[in-house]
Amino acid sequence: FGTKPIHSTYLIQKANFIGVHQFGFLERYDVLGVAEEGGVLLLNSPYAVDETWEHLPRIVQQQIIERKLKVYVIDAYAVAADQGMAGRINTVMQTCFFAISGVLPREEAIEQIKYSIKKTYGKRGESVVRRNYAAVDATLANMFEMKVPEKVTSTIELPPAVPGEAPAFVQDVTAMMIKGEGDLLPVSALPVDGTYPTATTQWEKRNIALEVPVWDPDVCIQCGKCVYVCPHAVIRSKLVDGELLADAPDGFLTADSRWREFPDRKYTLQVAVEDCTGCQLCVEVCPAKNKQAVGRKAINMEPQLPLREEGARNWDFFTKLPETPHVDTLKWNNVKNVQLLQPLFEFSGACAGCGETPYLKLISQLYGERLVIANATGCSSIYGGNLPT
Repeated sequence: FGTKPIHSTYLIQKANFIGVHQFGFLERYDVLGVAEEGGVLLLNSPYAVDETWEHLPRIVQQQIIERKLKVYVIDAYAVAADQGMAGRINTVMQTCFFAISGVLPREEAIEQIKYSIKKTYGKRGESVVRRNYAAVDATLANMFEMKVPEKVTSTIELPPAVPGEAPAFVQDVTAMMIKGEGDLLPVSALPVDGTYPTATTQWEKRNIALEVPVWDPDVCIQCGKCVYVCPHAVIRSKLVDGELLADAPDGFLTADSRWREFPDRKYTLQVAVEDCTGCQLCVEVCPAKNKQAVGRKAINMEPQLPLREEGARNWDFFTKLPETPHVDTLKWNNVKNVQLLQPLFEFSGACAGCGETPYLKLISQLYGERLVIANATGCSSIYGGNLPT
């Protein structure tokens, strides 16, 4: 850090402090590519400080060792949750930064952070301010310096930005943007007329949710409200013939159909765990309560990491099952039936819990490729844009 103020915007070429607030970013971006030798890495990790090293990708371990980085670890989400602020880690990570960087004396920095909290959140009530204060006070006791081993031990390799079966354009152009390397693309790689392909969100697996919904078929009444309300179309349902499930992967859940029109079919509800944002709207809207477990419903939030691999296998199998056609057998003026229709607006970049995108998803289910949409500038032009997807 320098002694003179910065009067313009500059891209960082060498960083002596790097904060990684989402552990999953280590799998997606070269976050240490600009790290200066002897710099500091602050890592928000879901693992204990003595367990974090073994969960780092090989290339990250290598960069830490080669550049002699100091590494500090904190489970910021746990700190925030303990103070009743689940998911809100900004003040926690900010406190870590000032404690490590020395930009201000530690006591003065904490005093200024609390002043900022009071100014920013005071209108939300004293309880919100107190919880933020408590999170700040608990931060330093939960931040630890990691002892960096001398050798790389990880066998974890960075996954490709997009799957191998993605179209050529997605492989060559979109993948570069997803990795944050779009500036390296030559002009010749871009579409001549500026027309970009659609349906590309399916290839970008962001893995940003800490928790994802898990379906309980024994409690479910198959109302479709969770499918209907999901802003990112990550919850889907289908009615399929039983013989199509012969090759279903282990853990692929189904239930007997509750449709009078299709009594012999199987109902399945699946979640795209890698695309979910963890907003919990599905749980809030679910009307089916588990009578054997207080507080549980037909859909409940569970940690994403243990479910990621199985969820990806189930989703892949689910997408290969036939879609429900627009047939006259069913009426499409109710939520229960509409849940079976394929949405053509999926996995957008909208905020978690967005209230706009469910409407776009719904009209894409009802009218599909017959739609002509004129869009005005606003949120819709951001989450509906396809750069990267």
